[in-house]
Amino acid sequence: MPERSISRLSRRGFIGIVAAAGVLSACPAVASGATRIVRDFGAVGDGIRDDSAAITNAVSQLRSGDTLRFPPGKYRFAQRNPAGGAAMTIAGLSNVTVEFEPGAELLMDNLASDGAGTSHGIVVRGPASRVTLRGVVVRWKTQPALRSMGDGIRVVGYPSTSTSVPAGWTGSKGPASYVSLLNCSVTSSPQAGVIMMGVSNPTVTGLRVNKTMADGLHFNACRRGKVSDYIATDTGDDALALVTYYSATNGFDNASQTFSLAQLGSWSDADFTISAVTVAGSRANGVRIAGANGATLTDLTIRGAQSAAGVVFDSASPGADAGWQYAASRAIRLDRVTIENCQTGLQVLARPNGSTGDMFSRFGIDVSGLTIRSCPRWSVILESLGAAASGITIRDCTATASQIASGTGIFGLATTRGVILGNITINSDAPVVAFSGDNSSLITATLIRVIVTAPANASAGPAVQFQGSDGTVRTVDVTWTAANVGWTPVVIVGRANSGCSPTNPPVKITTLRVVPTTLTRPREVRC
Repeated sequence: MPERSISRLSRRGFIGIVAAAGVLSACPAVASGATRIVRDFGAVGDGIRDDSAAITNAVSQLRSGDTLRFPPGKYRFAQRNPAGGAAMTIAGLSNVTVEFEPGAELLMDNLASDGAGTSHGIVVRGPASRVTLRGVVVRWKTQPALRSMGDGIRVVGYPSTSTSVPAGWTGSKGPASYVSLLNCSVTSSPQAGVIMMGVSNPTVTGLRVNKTMADGLHFNACRRGKVSDYIATDTGDDALALVTYYSATNGFDNASQTFSLAQLGSWSDADFTISAVTVAGSRANGVRIAGANGATLTDLTIRGAQSAAGVVFDSASPGADAGWQYAASRAIRLDRVTIENCQTGLQVLARPNGSTGDMFSRFGIDVSGLTIRSCPRWSVILESLGAAASGITIRDCTATASQIASGTGIFGLATTRGVILGNITINSDAPVVAFSGDNSSLITATLIRVIVTAPANASAGPAVQFQGSDGTVRTVDVTWTAANVGWTPVVIVGRANSGCSPTNPPVKITTLRVVPTTLTRPREVRC
């Protein structure tokens, strides 16, 4: 991501002090409640003739309370660089519905000669409240040649309870709230499928996104969102992203229309409920959560994020080698998550870069029902590139791996503190270090079970290894029926001058079970 030039404003100006309901006063006072048909404005919908002017005219006639309906047909929009930056721009309205009947689609045919996008499909810009897009289908006729301007659906408000925005802000004229996307679809957009920024109480249900050049569904500085039944296929960046950027003072970037907050708060992609998400192919992460403050995600199925992670939580302080900055996410719960055929399964990456305090290292993540298969660069990796990452609980996880990339493993802790693990089961087709704890303190685990199915290998390392770490593991259970009798399943390497001894290791294992029972050294402690 590019570096940004951030404009600053005071916290009072950013958060505001006026009730959000006041946004309605910025909308037209009289709602007509009319149903307008786009064909009544001259649109043909044959996919050949240019319906740009008719669509623009129809949208310009919308008033609060109106419905704009698209009958079945392919409504070709060929105008490049339209006013408002979109084929359809809805701003300053409330209680408006745009409805596509089955078989209707907005056919975007306005790429530049070099294959770059020249506009978004639909923009909703504050002040706006209770805008519903129902059955909307936005498809670019030609796959763009490069990531460029053009989100399928873009909603821009302002993260504030004020009825206005500060001087200098060009993204919108006021907040946006209660925007609903119901059974919508975006295909081949030059940028994101759907992006929402500074939006309160958004609802996204039944969204389908395919072949975008950037994220599939992206939220920045939103609150109280609900997402369900979302399917993303072959996205150019993260399939689902909850990202709120960090800056020393609350700020905004007019160029990218993104928000940065000085601390986690009620607008830090806060209080989200997300369920039934399916990802099939992504050039980045399946799900990315950065700078978020309160989200419950259930029933996620993520496949094919082959260049990144199925699910990633990351933070980055100023000066970290990340380009953008994010606080560590907190109050995040994941339940019933399946990750397959991704480069990495679940990753927590802290980049505190020597910052004081724990804003960039202390997470609040609770994961249960985690199933991971065929992720060669770690099924699970919890790590920090500075101060120890903390606040991570994984209650139960089953990881199955065969091809393990060199220098990696299956389940790893690296520079962590106080990680809590429940029942961890690892199935490995390769004689590698299946579970490793490196430079990690206060590890607490109920059960670490490793089952190795590889043929005997005289040079195999341990299945479970702790280096420079301490903590308590109630049970370690290792099975490798083909192992040589001299194989050592568990190795504990203490820190220098730590007082470690074979009878008093830094990581204490209450019960150790190994198969075969004939192994001569089931555990080795090196001090």
